[in-house]
Amino acid sequence: MVPPTVVVNHPYYRMMFDCETYALEYKSVVYTRRQARTLGRRKKDVAQSFGVRDKWDGSPPAKVFQFLRKFANASDDKDISEGEAFYILQDFTKEPLKSEVMMVMPTRRAGNPGEVISCLELINWMLRRHVDVASVATLVETLSVVVQRDDEDELSFAERLRRLDNE
Repeated sequence: MVPPTVVVNHPYYRMMFDCETYALEYKSVVYTRRQARTLGRRKKDVAQSFGVRDKWDGSPPAKVFQFLRKFANASDDKDISEGEAFYILQDFTKEPLKSEVMMVMPTRRAGNPGEVISCLELINWMLRRHVDVASVATLVETLSVVVQRDDEDELSFAERLRRLDNE
């Protein structure tokens, strides 16, 4: 099943909304019993690279890009496959997003087939659910018009940009 994609006509934003942008290096979608036995340890490995306090709760919506990029980098650092990442992504989210993610995923005992069946579909679902092109365009416009003031050093300017990004 091919996941429905977010339709973005503007070339500036097309790459941002492409779920494959956040794909992992280790493409195996197989999730074996051996991997299931070591999944707890693998979660700890990813958490070490990802950061234990960096869980995302779905707000603000534009943070999905930062969250997905950070998760993909942490998974690549620890050689996590897409099959493993599919099941541990929910462990890096907070409520209410965690409940939403669990609802669209298949259950382990095949009771619920789930709306998504792969890591790329889950990422695409997160993009469709939490971000729209207009909000990203507004954020990009806000950040692109910011200029360094005469009385501001580079560190202060960077901090001001971070605060704008967090609003």
